[in-house]
Amino acid sequence: MTEAHAPLVWWHGEVVTWAEATVPVTAFRGFTVYDGLRAYWRADEGKFAVIQLDGHLDRLRSAADLLHVHDTTLLPELRTGIGKLLAATSFREDVYLRLTLYVDAGRSNVYPDVATPGRNEQLAPVGAFASLHRIGPRKSEPITAAVSSWQRAPDTSFPVLVKTSATYAMLRLARVEARQAGADQAILLNTRGMVAETAEAVVFVARHGRLYTPPLSDGVLDSLTRQIIIELARKELGIDVVECSISRSELYLADEVFICGTWEELRIVSSVDGHRTRHGNAPIGTALKSAYVDMCTGKSAPLDEGFATLLP
Repeated sequence: MTEAHAPLVWWHGEVVTWAEATVPVTAFRGFTVYDGLRAYWRADEGKFAVIQLDGHLDRLRSAADLLHVHDTTLLPELRTGIGKLLAATSFREDVYLRLTLYVDAGRSNVYPDVATPGRNEQLAPVGAFASLHRIGPRKSEPITAAVSSWQRAPDTSFPVLVKTSATYAMLRLARVEARQAGADQAILLNTRGMVAETAEAVVFVARHGRLYTPPLSDGVLDSLTRQIIIELARKELGIDVVECSISRSELYLADEVFICGTWEELRIVSSVDGHRTRHGNAPIGTALKSAYVDMCTGKSAPLDEGFATLLP
């Protein structure tokens, strides 16, 4: 997936064009925490349905707190900025929104960013922006995956529960390796050799009528989509979901493998390292994808009232 420049960006409280949203070149060494969410265009209502808006803002707040990016006043502003962006766009299709808090001052723009040394240390200022991106048509074809030789960094090295620029920089090599191997996605193992996640999404395995997915403690992002898929499987399909460690061999022997995340929604994996799944039609994954997309697009009722927020 290659993104074009975001046509509109919420920046310093206003919606501006991409060319107007600029930072100093020194910010390239900066540090960011961010989150991404989807807004589904609902033509009948003439509004966008932003999926799990409060959940994404809460996760961004948690990331900021965890990594000492202290400026909570920006989070309510980001919520307002999302509404302004959606009101300003001419797109009448599903879009992706990226919310970012960044530090572009302090020593190397990375450290706890003391702008005023001394007894009363003042943390360097934090900025924020929200960008809007076209998603394009929904892809339904299965993808292939390869297990990467690069390991998922353990939580003792860097927090894995949140989205940061540093985390995704570490996943770059896994993505490149997968493409060089002719696969669409990379699946990373943790330092114990158990399945963690892909470079962009969480992993589910179906065997003998049950679903399995790695626990957060195995190096998995605290995915909001993951939790919804677990709830859908249990409540709508009556399928048992077990959170447990998954070995590489279990990927090869799976009836089904699929991944899920905000951008990917739910994608069926047809093979891992050339080992094809036993149930090529992926009945469980296909049913869950349909149920999830129907909730997002308004064709079926959500699991809870806060699932979709209509804007602007």
